[in-house]
Amino acid sequence: MVNLKESPLRELKFIADAHLGKLTKYLRLCGYDTYYRTDIDDKEIIKQALSRKRVILTRDKEILKNKKVTNGFWIRSQHPRTQFKEVITRLDIRKPVALFTRCMECNGLLREVEKNEILDRLLPMTRRFYRRFKICDDCKRIYWNGSHYLNMKKEIKILFQDSMDMFL
Repeated sequence: MVNLKESPLRELKFIADAHLGKLTKYLRLCGYDTYYRTDIDDKEIIKQALSRKRVILTRDKEILKNKKVTNGFWIRSQHPRTQFKEVITRLDIRKPVALFTRCMECNGLLREVEKNEILDRLLPMTRRFYRRFKICDDCKRIYWNGSHYLNMKKEIKILFQDSMDMFL
C-alpha cells in the first residue's frame, strides 16, 4: 500500500476500481466497507477516496501516481482469490472485521429480519427449510445461511489461513 500520510487510516474502508468486482465481494463478505462501481473514472475514484477516507484498490498503477492519492494499493493478480490474499497480507489484516454483515451486491448493511416479513419473497424450499434471514437495508436483497453460507465461510477461513502462512 502506498501510505503517504504520517498516520494510516484507523478504520479500513476501500474503493475498488472497475476491474476488481470479485475482490469487492470478498471484502464485503468479511465486513469491509467497499465502494465499487463500474461507471466511475479515476478522478471520481480519487475524489471519493479522499472525501470518505478510503484506500484505493486498483489494477491501474497510473491512478496511484496522482499526487492527491494518500492511500492506495496496486493489485498485481488478475485472480480474485489471489487479489484478496494480496490485500489481507499487505495490509496485515489478520481476520474478517465482521463476517456476513454487508450486502455483497451493494455494500449496504445487513440486519436480521423476521421470516414473516419476507415470506412472500422466498422460494418454497427456502421458506420450508430456513428460519433466520438478513436483509440489506439499501437494496432489499435477502440472505440466509444455506449451503452457500457454509461454503463461503470455509473459503474465507482458508484464505485467512493461507495469508497467515505467509507471515510465518
